[in-house]
Amino acid sequence: MSKLALLGGVPVARNLQRECRFPRRRDLEQRYLLQAYKSGMWDDWPEATQTMAAAFRKEWAAFSKSKYCALVTNGTHSMQIALEALDIGAGDEVIVPGLTWQATAAVVCDVNAVPVMVDVDPETLCIDPLKVEQAVTRRTRAIIPVHLYHRMADMNAIRRIARKHHLHIIEDCAHAHGSQWDGHGAGTMGDFGSYSFQMSKLITGGEGGCLLMQKEDYYWKAVSLKACGREFKPGCRIHSGNFRMGSFQAAILRGQLAAFRKNAPLIDRNGLALDKAVAAAPGVKPLRRDKHITRQCGYCFVFRYDKEAFDGLSGAAFRRALSAELGVGFGSTYTPLSHSDLYSPQLKRRHKLSPAYVKAITPARWHLPVADDLWKDSAIVTGWRFFGCPPARAGLLMDAIAKIYEGRAELLKSAKAKG
Repeated sequence: MSKLALLGGVPVARNLQRECRFPRRRDLEQRYLLQAYKSGMWDDWPEATQTMAAAFRKEWAAFSKSKYCALVTNGTHSMQIALEALDIGAGDEVIVPGLTWQATAAVVCDVNAVPVMVDVDPETLCIDPLKVEQAVTRRTRAIIPVHLYHRMADMNAIRRIARKHHLHIIEDCAHAHGSQWDGHGAGTMGDFGSYSFQMSKLITGGEGGCLLMQKEDYYWKAVSLKACGREFKPGCRIHSGNFRMGSFQAAILRGQLAAFRKNAPLIDRNGLALDKAVAAAPGVKPLRRDKHITRQCGYCFVFRYDKEAFDGLSGAAFRRALSAELGVGFGSTYTPLSHSDLYSPQLKRRHKLSPAYVKAITPARWHLPVADDLWKDSAIVTGWRFFGCPPARAGLLMDAIAKIYEGRAELLKSAKAKG
């Protein structure tokens, strides 16, 4: 047995991610930025057809197979706008997964509704439809399924529940750019689909976001909400603020999208090869891929770790060992919202509407055992650039896991020695 890299041995790969590269179109990003600057039209209005924002809006809608698209400042504002367009507010409940970025739940509080947290499916890390069904009450108005990390939520089940209980669906697609379910683009199967173009995402303008929708009335409500409540279509006016994306961000995003059209199928192909490598390794499993997923693009590559198969070696210790073997950082999931430092809406003055409301939005009230286990031990996570690993090198992941499995006794001994 070769010595583990974490204990001073030679790693399986010095830096596996060094060869994980995707094509870029910096030439187009620069060209579009200069065109936007010279045009003098730097904002985004729904009537405008010649701006860079209008061009990206049209291209992203086509790429995502959506009828309508509204560009906004970021992926948090996009979800807030969707909630307000659906007239969701005080007295309403919205079901969200307890394992997600804090914005998914925070926006529900920001419209004075109550986020009801449910646990996730351990085999996908996405919201568990069975828990959704159990959480529905007479006050429930909507579900926000999150296509988290490396899988899509079960949209067939979510839509069945929504139809049964007359609920709205807002898809959080911040991790799902380019993903498809039965050929439908992520974000096109609910009332709204929310995207983020923040710096860490698969395509980015530094910041930015958008909403996809299939109903014209929803589109006009969304553009009213992002443009200070202006009435662009008679009867579609909602009091709001300014949430418009600028044309410089849109220019960069146009160049990014040109590259991503080629990168999306590569991410899907390479992700399947990495899943296969995990499936062949001891003590770990790939996430379950639903047969309805026809293209999977992911914000992070994730697989499941069986602590007991490694004789009790903690998830944290396994992550450190795998990082050392491959020269790539492996970490855990988001902290579940029930005890996340970033999610404390009960402390915000504007949310102190009543003692009952503060109690309802206090995250510690929720019990999320699956999310907690994934966070502590069972989920192994690395960034989306790992999807650039070509299939020919995916086997190195299997080799690294197998090496750690064989050396688990030494890792446990080392951990005990350190106390």
